[in-house]
Amino acid sequence: MDILIKSRVSAEGDGHLMIEEQKSVHAAGLRTSYQLSNRLVKAIHHLSSSQRAAIGQLVFKGMKRLNRIQSIVFETAYNTNENLLICAPTGAGKTNIAMLTVLHEIRQHLQPGGVIKKEEFKIVYVAPMKALAAEMTNYFSKRLEPLGITVKELTGDMQLTKGEILRTQMLVTTPEKWDVVTRKSVGDVALSQIVRLLILDEVHLLHEDRGPVLESLVARTIRQVESTQSMIRILGLSATLPNYLDVASFLHVNPYIGLFFFDSRFRPVPLGQTFVGVKTTNKIQQIHDMEEVCYDKVLEQVKAGHQ
Repeated sequence: MDILIKSRVSAEGDGHLMIEEQKSVHAAGLRTSYQLSNRLVKAIHHLSSSQRAAIGQLVFKGMKRLNRIQSIVFETAYNTNENLLICAPTGAGKTNIAMLTVLHEIRQHLQPGGVIKKEEFKIVYVAPMKALAAEMTNYFSKRLEPLGITVKELTGDMQLTKGEILRTQMLVTTPEKWDVVTRKSVGDVALSQIVRLLILDEVHLLHEDRGPVLESLVARTIRQVESTQSMIRILGLSATLPNYLDVASFLHVNPYIGLFFFDSRFRPVPLGQTFVGVKTTNKIQQIHDMEEVCYDKVLEQVKAGHQ
């Protein structure tokens, strides 16, 4: 457990691995909204301290500051080549963390005068579903448009020609599609050989049916890095999961630098938890009572203007 001890940080923020220090929490305690120190929050102007970093302000136009999770991860995501595993609750802003790593990669190919050598790199975003792939394509396309970066969806529904792939800097795809693509060559060079950043969204799906495909993608990427001595950065995005150390090891993430685990205290909207007892021992009556309670609670929240 040395890793946890050395990397642990309190909710007030003195480090970067966020973990729940207590094993059990009373249900009432789950309603607490933790207020982190404002010194953790980075303003967007931190992205533009030099000409090479000025592209950050273009991409995050309209945003005044990063949230606390993004601010904690900022230095490693934006200013290093370290592999990363980000475990955080849904809605915590993991997509913007992915954008920070995308910007870091683009900066590596930024020439004097602001010219980006687009033919030198490919960025691949692997989304678990076609619907999410379409959503992410739209998001990254709009954000990266000021830089002239082309983002295309590559799924079973959206096919690209070899020429289109070669003219694209960022591909948003699914695990199955990328598995097929990386077994082939595009033009004179295998597409996988010019990938410099691989983003794996919902990496906690490793334990489900699609796990073997994700596993093969990671294994193939790591083998390529080791055999060719090329640099391919891996970013894993995940909901909170118990064995984050194992997943970090699998992704070749340095746990002291690139592993970030944020528990439920860091949800943008804290959740409350209430237990409702069902006393009857009759199975059919239990189901009826639970459905009735569920209906009443939902109706109560809708009437209160919540969702």
